[in-house]
Amino acid sequence: MSRSSFEALLGFHGAPTFAGEKPAVLLSFKKSQFEDFDAMLASFTPCFRCKGISVLRLVEGEEYVLVLFYRARRIARFVKRADARALLRSCGYDDDAPLAELLAELQRRMEIKKTFPHEIGIFLGYPPEDVRGFIEHRGKDFALSGYWKVYGNPDAARALFARYTACSEEFCKKLDDGARFEDLVIAS
Repeated sequence: MSRSSFEALLGFHGAPTFAGEKPAVLLSFKKSQFEDFDAMLASFTPCFRCKGISVLRLVEGEEYVLVLFYRARRIARFVKRADARALLRSCGYDDDAPLAELLAELQRRMEIKKTFPHEIGIFLGYPPEDVRGFIEHRGKDFALSGYWKVYGNPDAARALFARYTACSEEFCKKLDDGARFEDLVIAS
């Protein structure tokens, strides 16, 4: 996969995060699609770092890798919210842990269980009421499904989903029109 194809993939799936609309995105990559996935990802590190985006390989196997791209300051503020902390505490996370420790615990859980712990939604910036609803209803009986399953406020979520979709369309159009990926990524 070429650099431009990788940028298109990042833009299509992660534009709301890279454009500053959403605090995080989790992307799956099939490493064999790249001549050298590690080098390709590393080539974006300076851009991400200077724009306030952190990169964490949450789980890595021989063929696939799950990479979390996140805006640490925004997620750190988000997980300090009382409703987010309460949900994480109910899932067994340390109430007072800093973001790095919370992410390390999430990573550990994903490696051990080989599944997505439902609380991952908190680290992706989903409303805690929706994450809690997903857990309590086992992914059923939701009011709206889009970027995530909504249990709390479907009108607010619908508007946010529309913003994310418009952001993705605009980001990808600009890439197609020749804009540099680095210029489209917003600093936080």
